Amino acid sequence: MMYIGKLAKLSGATPKAIRLYESIGLIPVPSRQGNYRVYDDKDVVLVHMIRRGQTAGFSLAELRELVEPRTRTGIFPLDAANDLIEVKRKELHAEMEKIIALDQHLIELREELNRTYG
Repeated sequence: MMYIGKLAKLSGATPKAIRLYESIGLIPVPSRQGNYRVYDDKDVVLVHMIRRGQTAGFSLAELRELVEPRTRTGIFPLDAANDLIEVKRKELHAEMEKIIALDQHLIELREELNRTYG
């Protein structure tokens, strides 16, 4: 049993972020002890996973697709997670190709300017 401050410290999320995750259904609404939210170790794992997903470029909406089935059934949808990761990787590789093409364009522009004005 822990309060939001300890969950924040253990998961790396701010209390504000944790409350946001609750409000949009990313983590289950915790039980209460008086006015205080009470969390457990499963919440630490879940919030940590959400933070890792965000760091990897996933939106909260994308993460909700993974969290909702786990919250509802208790089983993490590993196949769906792997598929979502592959989609994100393909998007990343497409962005990298655009950046490489832009870099090549800049190299060519520099060479053209140096030939013209050098």
